[in-house]
Amino acid sequence: MNFSSLLLPAIVACSCNALANMFWKMRFDKVPLSLSSIQDLLDLLKAWQIWIGIGCYGVSMLLFFYMLSHYKLSSIMPVTCMTYIFNIIIARLFFYESISKTQIIGAVIIIIGLLILSRGQITKI
Repeated sequence: MNFSSLLLPAIVACSCNALANMFWKMRFDKVPLSLSSIQDLLDLLKAWQIWIGIGCYGVSMLLFFYMLSHYKLSSIMPVTCMTYIFNIIIARLFFYESISKTQIIGAVIIIIGLLILSRGQITKI
């Protein structure tokens, strides 16, 4: 089985995971999380960003479960590192965070690793 059969569900799963983080960050930038009262935690359940984030994360987990049931764990986990790259992109584009040289080097190393992995065979269970 080739690498591309794993790539599509992995890209969607990693993208959904990063989107969940984006929506949660949007909420906590407006209202930082407070653990001082039960009411603060209950108010969290009223925030639309939290619910969209939970939905995105749920889709991500369902795809991850799909991958776990069809591919070897040793094939899946390296591919899920794309989440890191998607989070860097979101951080820059939506939160205007500066990206360090170290982060860029790390992302490039991940991409090189994915290119190396793409040359091999992915084994289904």
